[in-house]
Amino acid sequence: MKKIITLFAIVALIISCKNKNADTKLFSIKGKAKGIDSGEIYIQTVDKAATKMDTIKIVKGEFVYEKKCETPQLSIIILARANGKIDAKNTKFFFVEPNVTAAVTIDTTATERIIINDSKLNDELTAFKKNTYAAVEEKEKKSFENINPMLLSKAEMDSLMLKYKQIQQEKKDVVINYIKANKNSFVGAGYAYLLSIQDQEMDNAFVKKAYENVGDNIKNSFYGIEFKNSLATASKVEVGSTTPNFTVNDVNDKPITLSEFYKGKKLVLIDFWASWCGPCRKENPNVVAAYKQFNDKGFEVIGVSLDEDKTDWMNAIAKDKLVWQQVNDLKGWQSGVAKTYNVTGIPTNFLIDGKGKVIAQNLRGIDL
Repeated sequence: MKKIITLFAIVALIISCKNKNADTKLFSIKGKAKGIDSGEIYIQTVDKAATKMDTIKIVKGEFVYEKKCETPQLSIIILARANGKIDAKNTKFFFVEPNVTAAVTIDTTATERIIINDSKLNDELTAFKKNTYAAVEEKEKKSFENINPMLLSKAEMDSLMLKYKQIQQEKKDVVINYIKANKNSFVGAGYAYLLSIQDQEMDNAFVKKAYENVGDNIKNSFYGIEFKNSLATASKVEVGSTTPNFTVNDVNDKPITLSEFYKGKKLVLIDFWASWCGPCRKENPNVVAAYKQFNDKGFEVIGVSLDEDKTDWMNAIAKDKLVWQQVNDLKGWQSGVAKTYNVTGIPTNFLIDGKGKVIAQNLRGIDL
């Protein structure tokens, strides 16, 4: 599942930037927390790097926050609860923007727990969420709340994934239409980027459509550069291209080089997965079945895990009876292989021939 899918559980807050001197662009918050004398708030920029969260202390019901920023960028604010848990009411998306100071009010007893004022961009974001995006978001919530993928049958999982893809496409359509009507809006660009890094299937057509429709100021911003780089990376692993080479250690800490691995094989499946990924574990029996049926005919599999804990990885290999080659640099989403292959969600796979040419992507079940 997408690393960033967890961000949907977080409430939108609006931050802004303020110039303290001519050379430094800052976004800053002046905040009040009603009924909260002390505690912590967390803020994180939404990007592929999954950067570390900043921790902001609430002192005597007030808090402040400052950070350098060059252009507006979508972020997320998270309110910590006394028991350490977080729910959707305690999170919010917002934009940081240069040279603005936002007034933020937090009230955990109110229906809307985080309110941001003094930011036109965040006012636009609020309107977009309420008038344009809320309907499809509510549809998604009702479709997937209280569902544990690990408890679903194969047929139920397939049906759930189909519904997930349909709703994600609705979101993309909403965002692209908004971009077309507001070409220089960071709101449209920010949400296009958010969907692109959440995408289970690496929808390069969506990224291309977003990039082609944004205005020049967006093309020169963080989002435009990310769209352009993503498309360039995707072209390296699209069907018909020669897959990038890599060398990563296996379960015995022995280096495995892809170009050596696929030599002499007819077909090789490069399978990105992890022990903690429910859909990956549900798909593993299909890969096992394909391996048993076609291995003696020249079909091979190399699993690339995004686990950070070696014990969890090894236990999942044993439990799912994955007898093929496995590699892992134990860096999770910071894996160099995942970045090279533009993997932003799992399960993801690439089917290549004995010369390293990509002939298919993201094959599941009977398709594999």
